[in-house]
Amino acid sequence: MKVLDKFVLKAESASNSLLVKNLLLKKKLLSQKNPDHKKIKTALVIGGGGMRAAYSGGIVSGFEKFDLSDVFDVVVGISAGSAVCAYFLSGQSELGASIYYEDLVGKEFINPARILKIMDIDYLDLVFRKVKPLDQRHIRSSRSKFYVTVTDIRTGKGELLDTKDTKIDIIDAICASAALPVVYNKTVVIKGKEYCDGAIGNGIPIDFILQKKCTDILIVSNYDTWEKNNSSSLVESVASILFMRKFPPGFRIATLARNKLYNRSLKKIEKLTNVNIGFLTPDEMPLKRMTKDKIKMKEVAKKAEEQVARIFSEGI
Repeated sequence: MKVLDKFVLKAESASNSLLVKNLLLKKKLLSQKNPDHKKIKTALVIGGGGMRAAYSGGIVSGFEKFDLSDVFDVVVGISAGSAVCAYFLSGQSELGASIYYEDLVGKEFINPARILKIMDIDYLDLVFRKVKPLDQRHIRSSRSKFYVTVTDIRTGKGELLDTKDTKIDIIDAICASAALPVVYNKTVVIKGKEYCDGAIGNGIPIDFILQKKCTDILIVSNYDTWEKNNSSSLVESVASILFMRKFPPGFRIATLARNKLYNRSLKKIEKLTNVNIGFLTPDEMPLKRMTKDKIKMKEVAKKAEEQVARIFSEGI
């Protein structure tokens, strides 16, 4: 899907990027309390990928240092990207990024020998509440509208939870968004409904963002490749049969078809002509979904932060 390469933001071309220019202009107008900032409606979308999200953690740390914390009107977190967005909007970007290489590298979170709970989202909940507490109040007072993607297990359909809704606990929402079947095998209940991983039913929710009339859209991908394999691997198919029997059929089907939905999202983005859109992606991604190498994760986050500095300093 080489066509999408034209959307990737690079330092050498940042000065020509309308998206970068508009983000910096929006920042300036907001600082001046100039209502013209409303003419530029911005969106930030951060994708998932398990421990690869150390990259997006570094990206938002860079945003925070560049005073871009308030520049996005709409923020959407997908799967692991939901926690990254939450710590960004709470003004705790560096704290959030450090969770990957300081708190999630032990057996408490990832343990392949713990068959029915390889990735323990309950432990993640503990980290967000007690170890490195997320400031939910700060998120709710942010000027940004923050939406967390989840998937309804009854239907396999995606939903976006509005975190301004005080009946929704934000930590419950971001844990639900990251609760990948097979490696967690439990659901998170929010307002009486059971939810799992937000990537399954949403892909990249580009239609939702366009409905918000956003003119400038920045997507952070934790992958160094575009298209994913439409077909599920043999391992995924077998795991679905063995470990997902308790889930409704529609949800199991959606789980195996999630890459197809993601690829459809990319094809829609390819054809967009009436908005300014850009991707931030790593030049290379040495991390996997369940990587526990804290040195590699810290290095990925550091490089991401430096990437933001290069791009946005060139765009000034």
